[in-house]
Amino acid sequence: MTIRQFQTIFYIIIGLCILTIVISFTSFDFIEVDIATSWTMKYFALPILIIMIPICYFSYLTFLRQYEKKEYRSKIGTKLRTIFRVLTLTLAMTGIFFATTLSLIILTNAYLGDNKTVNINAKIIDYYIIQSKGQKRHYIKIQDQELNRIIELKVQKPYQVGQTFKKTMNIGRWGLVFSKK
Repeated sequence: MTIRQFQTIFYIIIGLCILTIVISFTSFDFIEVDIATSWTMKYFALPILIIMIPICYFSYLTFLRQYEKKEYRSKIGTKLRTIFRVLTLTLAMTGIFFATTLSLIILTNAYLGDNKTVNINAKIIDYYIIQSKGQKRHYIKIQDQELNRIIELKVQKPYQVGQTFKKTMNIGRWGLVFSKK
């Protein structure tokens, strides 16, 4: 495989991952993210990391190392740089594939198989905001009697604790609650 082929494949894979992530997080008004994140952490995070270690090591040594301009006098410095860069590449790729796996769970929940419609009418028991890089993401927790569980939803606007949340939503293939835009 040439460098050009490696770059093409790498950019296609990264592009598809980013596209999947963007589609999954912009296609829904309300979505139950907590369970999908839990599944991704429990079942996929470690396998992704284990697979990415040799792939990133091979990719770095085969395709990326040749662009290194600075040579250290000691071999230890060169080895430490290689370890640091392989570790950084591995963690970055693991993060991208983690987010892609989470997005695929969300998308397959909504678009594979039949969806069941459910009317949610519950009081909000918790509301919080996560702010990152200037973006605010709003989350609510509700205790739904029909589903008999606490549902944590990513929502588009602020809510108040104690406020009633009414919405006709869908339950997808994996049992996650969502509402399309």
